[in-house]
Amino acid sequence: MLVGKYQDNKFLIGGAGLFLLTIVFAIYFNQWYLIALPFAIVFGIVVSINPKIVYYLLFALIPFSAEINLPGGIGLDFPAEPLMILFTGLVLLLSLEHLRKWDVSIFYNWITLLIVGIFTWSIITTLSSTEPIISMKYLAAKLWYIVPFYLGTLILYHQRVAEIRPLVKLAVMTTSIATLYVVVRHAGWGFDFDAVNRAGRPIFRNHVTYGALLVLILPYLLYLWRTSKHPLRVIIYGALLMLFGLAIFTTYTRAAYVCVLGIVAGYMMIRLRLTTITIVAALLVSMIGVSYLIHNNQFLDMAPDYERTISHHNIDNLMEATVKGEDVSTMERVYRWVAGMRMVATKPILGFGPAAFYESYLPYTLTSFQTYVSDNPEKSGIHNYYLMTCVEQGIPGLILFLLLTILPLILATRAYHQLHNPELKVLVMAAALSLITIDLLLLINDLLEADKVGSYYYLSIAIITLCSIIADRAPSKSIQAITQEG
Repeated sequence: MLVGKYQDNKFLIGGAGLFLLTIVFAIYFNQWYLIALPFAIVFGIVVSINPKIVYYLLFALIPFSAEINLPGGIGLDFPAEPLMILFTGLVLLLSLEHLRKWDVSIFYNWITLLIVGIFTWSIITTLSSTEPIISMKYLAAKLWYIVPFYLGTLILYHQRVAEIRPLVKLAVMTTSIATLYVVVRHAGWGFDFDAVNRAGRPIFRNHVTYGALLVLILPYLLYLWRTSKHPLRVIIYGALLMLFGLAIFTTYTRAAYVCVLGIVAGYMMIRLRLTTITIVAALLVSMIGVSYLIHNNQFLDMAPDYERTISHHNIDNLMEATVKGEDVSTMERVYRWVAGMRMVATKPILGFGPAAFYESYLPYTLTSFQTYVSDNPEKSGIHNYYLMTCVEQGIPGLILFLLLTILPLILATRAYHQLHNPELKVLVMAAALSLITIDLLLLINDLLEADKVGSYYYLSIAIITLCSIIADRAPSKSIQAITQEG
């Protein structure tokens, strides 16, 4: 006992000495960043003992992560993205160290195969890219989304699925704090339509990103509310649902409103086992619509009146203008979608290369669809992730991504009806509904490479994968159902 106390004291004395020595060096050499060295050492020791700390820290910081621009035109979501890179390295090291100890069957599934296939095709299209440097940056960023949030989730939770609940609680609580920050600031401007972007800064780039995070977290908040047995927690989650409702309404984001309806429709679709028929119907409607617009260049009839496409400062006027085709943001999307369709016709197989749309689309635009914001000072994308995938990675890339969109929903529906554990059923439903909201968002946005969206996309797919494995085989020691109440 005395030896243990001596060792503890020795460790504390040594740590304090290192900290003081670092301060002396920092002052003497006027290099203040050296003060961070002891904290970095302690953090490294803690991470080596329990890598899951980085994972929890990552989800805690995602709602507060802000976009910064680095030299060389590189954008970075700080501090989330550096942590994503760090956790990518940790997951890969864990994979090499513990591969023999794991039940590797968790990696033998169609979803993992599809993700590997998509990444492999991205490599192929990068080799033929019109902008190879930009495409290689895209590949690197894609890696630190897939590895931490999909592969990392499978690795960390394949034996203890119950620990997903504390992670979800952490994500919901930190998102709620970020939401309260925006709501309070927005209330100071009287919830003015034009003030929502200012209220969200610096942690939200704009009201679209803010609304996206709210609606994709909403199913997980409902999961906590539905499965909590403690009256006080039920009240707290109920209060947070009201906060989220107010926040979603005051985002003044059409996509967010549609996603709320999508959550309700998705719930009924899964409960009534209508997932497959709904997906088939949606694909048929999409193909018929595209075929109609292409036939005899019918899409030319959609060209807007340049003088009447304007920005709006009231939600009612915005909705009316959207229906009439007079809203500038809607018609600017059409302007880029038309260019995108012409680009697909030019390079239908390999596409222009990942992330190469912005650098390539101007020669394919039509002046009849131009709006007064078509100079695109923000250097934004095509605002439809499915079409963007087809433009940048060809029709094979689109097919692979559509399969990744469809398969998890089918597996989630089957798992929901096969699982006997009530909490697992609600969890897989929450993951599926969160995925549906992201799928809907991607129809008019290209946010999948944003940390506030891409992280939950792959987390939701990983949760569905784990629940599907549990549903498909008898309970075993390798995978445990959620039984703990949080």
